[in-house]
Amino acid sequence: MKTVFRLAKLPPSTNNLFINVRKGRIPSQQYETWKQEANVDRLRQRPKPIAGPVNITMEFQEPSRRRDIDNMTKAPLDFLVSAGVIEADDNSIVRKLNLAWSDEVEGCRITIESIFVPVSVASPSASHDGQDSGAHQNNKA
Repeated sequence: MKTVFRLAKLPPSTNNLFINVRKGRIPSQQYETWKQEANVDRLRQRPKPIAGPVNITMEFQEPSRRRDIDNMTKAPLDFLVSAGVIEADDNSIVRKLNLAWSDEVEGCRITIESIFVPVSVASPSASHDGQDSGAHQNNKA
């Protein structure tokens, strides 16, 4: 199963997601605004949730100034989890993450591919008792 999801705006850098306040850290206004806009994109597109392990490709609009691509991933990954599109963004679910800048993308395009293989498909030649279905039979005349 494969889902393609587009976010109209580039996510804020990881460095700009939270601000320090007297009692700890809170989401920045920039991050809160981006999350609201991302939710509008989600409601318009209604991406199907994908259960189990996934490979994710994120393509970001080429920026006008220098940016670190690795700082662009936290906000979209956290959003995919909070929106229920993927189950988690840890290593049990996200098995591969591909990142790219692209002149062909506005904002961010996220492609999520399930790598779940059903058990019935994984071993079609094995019988229910664990023996090979092509096992030799002992024929005595």
